[in-house]
Amino acid sequence: MTLKKRKNNYRLTAKAGVLTFALFISSSPCVSQDISDIDELATIGNQANVNQFGDDMLVNINQLGSNNHFISTQSGFNNQTLTTQQGTNNYAIANQSGNDIEANILQAGFNNVVLLNQFGSSLMADVGQIGTDNLAIINQTGSENAIWIQQYGSGNAVSVTQWGVSQHVVVTQGSLSN
Repeated sequence: MTLKKRKNNYRLTAKAGVLTFALFISSSPCVSQDISDIDELATIGNQANVNQFGDDMLVNINQLGSNNHFISTQSGFNNQTLTTQQGTNNYAIANQSGNDIEANILQAGFNNVVLLNQFGSSLMADVGQIGTDNLAIINQTGSENAIWIQQYGSGNAVSVTQWGVSQHVVVTQGSLSN
């Protein structure tokens, strides 16, 4: 009878040890690099919604003004999103999917909007927008695409759509409305 108790205790101890090890490994940073760093340093109204699903992703949001909204959905591989919105009423939506995708969004003024959709491969987008009432709509689908958009003044609007293979776009607009 004593021998049977010891056997059960060892099995219970082994199961607890395996469970503890599994919990440690699943929460270890070397297994999951799903990092979200959000600073919303305003008095009211900033909102951020981040969904990440796998691999080495990073979202870093810093919204200093008020009533700024950011929505991010990432899926896999080495995705990354860095965002700064400093004024008020800025909106940014970044949907990313797979491979080495990256998006940098900076909106310093008021009422700026960025709508970004990326799908797969080695995509990149870098937006900007310093003034007020600027709009940037970006759609990419596959391969080694890249987009840079800078809009400095007020009332600027741009829409770029790329579908496949190896494109590159640069858009720069000045202080006048375009």
